[in-house]
Amino acid sequence: MTTKLLLGFALLLSSQIAVADYAGWQHIGSLWILTTPEGADLPPTCSESDFPLLIRLNGSTFNFSEAEPGGEDLRFSDSKNAPLAYQIEHWDAAHATASIWVRIPLIKGNDRQRIQMHWGKPIAISESSSAAVFNADNGFCSVIHMGKSLQDEVGSTAPVDAGSTLAPGIIGEGRHCIAGTGIACGDAIQSFPSADNAFSSAVWFRAEACGGTVLGWGRYATRLNGKTGDGNEVLVNIGSPPSLSWTSDGPGGANANTAPVLGEWCPVVATYANGTSQIYTNGKPDGLRFHKGAMSLMDSVSMLIGGGRPRSYNFVGSIDEVRISKVARSADWIALEYQNQKTQQTLVGAPVVPGQSFAVSHERLTVLEGESATITAQAGGAQKVSWILDRDGVQTVVAVDRLAYQLAAGRVQASTSLSLQFKAVYANETKTHECPVTILEDIPEPVVALSAPPTWNGRDLIEVVPTITNLPALRAKGAATLSYKWTISGGAVIKAVAADRLFLKRSQYTGNITVEVAVDNGGAATLARTTIAVIEPQNDPWIERVPEFDEQPEDHQFIARDSSNRGTLFYNGTLDHTAEMVFLNVLADGKPYTKETQQLTAEKGYAFTIKLKPGLIKYTVNFGTQTGGKQAVLRTVSDIVCGDAYAIQGQSNAEATGPNNGPPPEPTSYQSDWIRSYGNAHDGTPSGGWGRAVRTRLWGASGYGFCQIGTWGIDLARHLVERHKMPICILNGAVGGTRIDQHQPNPKDHADSGTIYGRLLTRIKAAKLSHGIRGVLWHQGENNQGSAAPTGDYDWKSYQQYFVDLSAAWKTDCPNIRHYYIYQIWPNGCNMGGTQAGDMVLEMQRTLPALYSNMRIMSTVGIVSPAMGRGMCHFDPAGYAQLATLMEPLLEQDNYGVVLKQAATAPNLKQAAIGDKTQTEITLDFGQPMIWNAASQASLYLDDKAAAISTGAAMGNTIVLQLTAPTTAKTISYLKGRDWNGTPEPLLRGANGIAALTFCEVPLREVEAAPLGYHVRTVEGWRVCLADALFRDQPQAVETALTLLQKQLAEIVRVVPANAVATLRDVTLWFSAEYPGVPAQAEYHPAAGWLRGHGRNPAMEKGVEFTNVLTFARETERMPNFVLHELAHAYHDRVLSFQHPDVVGAYDHAKAANLYERVERWHGNGKPNTTERAYAMTNAAEYFAETSEAFFSRNDFFPFNREELKQHDPQIFVVLQNLWGVGR
Repeated sequence: MTTKLLLGFALLLSSQIAVADYAGWQHIGSLWILTTPEGADLPPTCSESDFPLLIRLNGSTFNFSEAEPGGEDLRFSDSKNAPLAYQIEHWDAAHATASIWVRIPLIKGNDRQRIQMHWGKPIAISESSSAAVFNADNGFCSVIHMGKSLQDEVGSTAPVDAGSTLAPGIIGEGRHCIAGTGIACGDAIQSFPSADNAFSSAVWFRAEACGGTVLGWGRYATRLNGKTGDGNEVLVNIGSPPSLSWTSDGPGGANANTAPVLGEWCPVVATYANGTSQIYTNGKPDGLRFHKGAMSLMDSVSMLIGGGRPRSYNFVGSIDEVRISKVARSADWIALEYQNQKTQQTLVGAPVVPGQSFAVSHERLTVLEGESATITAQAGGAQKVSWILDRDGVQTVVAVDRLAYQLAAGRVQASTSLSLQFKAVYANETKTHECPVTILEDIPEPVVALSAPPTWNGRDLIEVVPTITNLPALRAKGAATLSYKWTISGGAVIKAVAADRLFLKRSQYTGNITVEVAVDNGGAATLARTTIAVIEPQNDPWIERVPEFDEQPEDHQFIARDSSNRGTLFYNGTLDHTAEMVFLNVLADGKPYTKETQQLTAEKGYAFTIKLKPGLIKYTVNFGTQTGGKQAVLRTVSDIVCGDAYAIQGQSNAEATGPNNGPPPEPTSYQSDWIRSYGNAHDGTPSGGWGRAVRTRLWGASGYGFCQIGTWGIDLARHLVERHKMPICILNGAVGGTRIDQHQPNPKDHADSGTIYGRLLTRIKAAKLSHGIRGVLWHQGENNQGSAAPTGDYDWKSYQQYFVDLSAAWKTDCPNIRHYYIYQIWPNGCNMGGTQAGDMVLEMQRTLPALYSNMRIMSTVGIVSPAMGRGMCHFDPAGYAQLATLMEPLLEQDNYGVVLKQAATAPNLKQAAIGDKTQTEITLDFGQPMIWNAASQASLYLDDKAAAISTGAAMGNTIVLQLTAPTTAKTISYLKGRDWNGTPEPLLRGANGIAALTFCEVPLREVEAAPLGYHVRTVEGWRVCLADALFRDQPQAVETALTLLQKQLAEIVRVVPANAVATLRDVTLWFSAEYPGVPAQAEYHPAAGWLRGHGRNPAMEKGVEFTNVLTFARETERMPNFVLHELAHAYHDRVLSFQHPDVVGAYDHAKAANLYERVERWHGNGKPNTTERAYAMTNAAEYFAETSEAFFSRNDFFPFNREELKQHDPQIFVVLQNLWGVGR
């Protein structure tokens, strides 16, 4: 609260005031201003005039009952009794606290200065005067203490609250703001610095979120008064991630090196003078910039607290003590302010307590965890006192100017020792008393174990339940109130969090996921984690939508086909009159298709369900009644088609409404009866219903947005219709200039029309396509290349989780989505990147498919069109056409049974390795055939520096780089936004011609050097040694085999527990030529002796050798993952031992029970299955390998998969779970 009483006297200037008579005051106390090392520690050169000194009073050193209730009798003087002007900002006798500003004529560095405080005169009238302390004479234009009265102490502005609330400040009360609230200080302020004159802007703030303007004043002419070129603004900003700066629309501004800590008070001062911009944090210079241009500040300005430009309130947190000065405050002045205003201030002491005693109430202190204890002290005659806590050698001042301190023990994980010091500064010495403190652990942390199924089919609802094993002990201490924080890594799942458990509802990933929970009861969190092996079914049933009781089709309706290649038409309702029966007559292209009749229910209701054949067929539906042999058609619905429905979502390049994303004056758009959409893509409403889809409509004209699906949406749909004779429906819900967090649904109402998500979902539901959308296409990310997300950090760090959450909502609301198709954006797209943070967004997009079993990703950097170039934002029609052309083969492969002759995917780096002793060779494994482009050398970086590459070469799926010198680099990157000029010349491409996805900071894995006669590849983390002779003689066969090897190893990585995979990656894989007279095969070599005895390389001991390179593809047809079989042998031998009793016991049981004597065998290639003795019965080793194949993948003998194995041989099923570590 601010107390201000203007008495009608002239301003008290200390140099003009005579000695005052304080004989009528009952009490006098001395306060010492300390700029020596024992205090604020200012240099001897410091000399500051007319400084507003903050004095905080508290009940331990000042008896509030001796003064008047509002401090009316309070007076201050210098050591010679000359009165000092003062202002009481805050006086709270009930709680024994006060904050007073006293104007000190002169403060020097490395000095001690005594001032006096007088009180105890009942008839005294308050002389508190803000105008006497803060005015133009000491450089102030505006001072706002941010208290209840919310006034400018100088009087130059008229602050008006715009929704802020009172909150504890750094000094007395402050103001708390949320987005949209703040304080408006006026739009025509006349007394602020103008032109190129000096100024200072100071403010204390405690931010709760990143991003926003704490304080802003000025007038930017172009936006505020139309006089282009005149005006400027001064804005104090907090960035995201946390950073500090002051900026302007002109040359001024400086960035701080110190980042503010969210939730902690931070002082910042922005100064300007003579072309020098500075910023100070915590009382110290923290950033400097010189510039030649003038600031051009205007005479009449506006000012906001909690925002910048008029009404743009965007700061979240608390603000206190706002000051604008017409001078650039000196570094000493700013240091004095900080040392004086911070909570544990060092500049001035409390009123000196009479006497000479120095004592502390405790020699030693023991406190139980969670409890507190008060320690008191005596320090008669001391000029300043402080309490210092020493914990592990780190000293922290915890209280000043108090003779009592309450030590809160807090929470500890073990009994802890620390030290509490009481320090008193005297005229000629400093006295210290050290009190050892022991905090005894008394409150246990929760001990947590997670219970979850070891395996999951990704479809059934499962629970992950934490068990608190020491719950009785927690309850005994009253510490059983627990909080849980869940995280899931490894794959995309749909989850629901309950108070004490986690529900996993569905997985969109096959492989191992790790569930972790952090449980705390107010102290340190206890972590518990478990691994769940997820194996999704090969095919999901199509989930039928439940129709509405009165649902009927509409003219021009699009009905989505299902997995049985049929669409479902519902015609339901209730007659308003009687009839013997009703009929539904369906025509296909005007010819009879089907006719059904029904008798009415007792309520005169009817419900028809008709299965439609998809294709280029237009259906007409006639509904009517039949009575007495006469039929009457009551309604005809025409132009119904059946085909495939997709959704497009993202930002402007997904919206794609025209060339360079701006419709020409008269847009021409291809239209087709077989390409449809629903509702309005612009306003997000179902208005207009069904119609033929268009690229766009005339901007601003009636109907803009109706059935718009964008340029590449039209191109993609047209190609699918032409090639597959399948009608296509696309609903485009993209919104330009949006971040991924802005696409999230309202968790309480997914259909909320106030959200981007809700508007598209509303249209989908109105179109009756909630169960018809089979794919989502996503192009977004340009607006996420910085740090604008609400997380307060760089957007790339949260991008994947936002997408996982978004796709969970999509899959929940549109349960028949089969695939996601995403685009990696351009580096430095829309000139919003060009930084490491921007490149990492592309990296998060590149690696996003690793979290899904049903996601495809396509590059965009290879698009060549007239509009391409550095920082390109939007594509022209030719560019958008290529977006469609690139993704189209992937949709055809997934949805239309097209078998591709070569990979149609964008090359995506699987592994980067540095693979020889000289550290000069790097291999990049892309998992598909590559071609080398020498010009791409300039686009490769090692540890963010240009890679010194002498030569490069494509070797099948890999690119091999030879460096000019050994490297110690740990990461490799490709195509930096800051350097790429947007042209296709330096791009890496696959053999299919598609540009590779960019990658950023990918770790370089070190691999052993190649043995003599071999060269080494790295595939999915495995070291693969290829015989030089084999590669020379059969290069194509080797590359084909490596491609199939990669697919099998990738499956192993997905489905086998991570710890086991790490062990398996120690197994070297060898590719050799066939041996004369020996069948080509894959085999694990447990011992070197056998290898020597058969004339083979003994280095292959404990490795897997493949001599079946020429038959690799055929063997894969029969045994989809025979590599897993051989690696299972390695695991059995290297980790378990071939004599492991659990395996031997299960084998003996299966043999005795004749479980595998006559089982079905699958031969593949269209050959009929046979019945024979399973290969698993050869011995215990083959039994373990064969059943491991079925457990994790598919075997060629029954039981073929995990579910069949569990039913057929439950004993080995449990053994495999335990030995492979599934669920641990």
